[in-house]
Amino acid sequence: MVSKSLPLRWAGAALGLAAMLLACHKKPIAGEQVAARIRPFSFQVESGKGVFQIEGYIALVGPAGKQPAVLIVNPRAGNARRCIDSSHWLNALGLQVACISMPGSGASSGPGRFIGPQAVVAVQRALKLLAHRPDVDANRLGVWGSFDGAMAVGLAMDSDLHARAVILESGTYDMVKLWSSASLLAKLKILHQVWPSHRALDERSVLPHLPPHLDLSVLILHGEHDDKSPPAQARLLEQQLKERGAYVEAYYFADGGHDLGRRVDGPVEEFLRQRLIAEK
Repeated sequence: MVSKSLPLRWAGAALGLAAMLLACHKKPIAGEQVAARIRPFSFQVESGKGVFQIEGYIALVGPAGKQPAVLIVNPRAGNARRCIDSSHWLNALGLQVACISMPGSGASSGPGRFIGPQAVVAVQRALKLLAHRPDVDANRLGVWGSFDGAMAVGLAMDSDLHARAVILESGTYDMVKLWSSASLLAKLKILHQVWPSHRALDERSVLPHLPPHLDLSVLILHGEHDDKSPPAQARLLEQQLKERGAYVEAYYFADGGHDLGRRVDGPVEEFLRQRLIAEK
């Protein structure tokens, strides 16, 4: 409190200083813009006989020291730069946010080969690099995959994922079963990237390759009217993850199609707060 005996000009200065201190210590509110420090997060991976350059960016917030972090593998944004520019609301939660472009998209080298092994290796490598950063708490690391990115993240769960919280949005989790009922357009998209042999489709199927035990938290987001990725596959994934010991939350949006848009923000925020940010 300002003393009444202080001259008016000193009282004004003291009030101004107090306001500055309060602003510096104010915790960010979800949804508000924060001044994130955007840095390159690019790296190389090897898969088979190929070497792939992966485009990535990381948006850093908060004071010096280790902070919780989330990796976004999101083909909706098209590339890592657009992804990181649209992730300020996650920074406002106090998260370090990294985005990568899938092989064959953005500035990442290709070919993409429809979520081939190189995409899975890229996810694994990105998480490992994040876990070893001095500004990231390796014990509070998450990953969010959407569409094809959900497939890549799901396939990465058969190894040491380095992440304790996983978000899977609008993914296809059994390509072998999908192929017979897929639309002509969907089949042409796959044919453009890889020959859809049984082996290739199985290699890109999450459900047959889940490990026997999973000690992590998973949030599944899916639209009931998704005409590209069957909701039944998401429900089967939910069941099998629970049988393997994972903590699972699932939201099936009654009015949702393949692209769920901003309707997922609420469940994602609550999940990250409870399963990643609040955990120590």
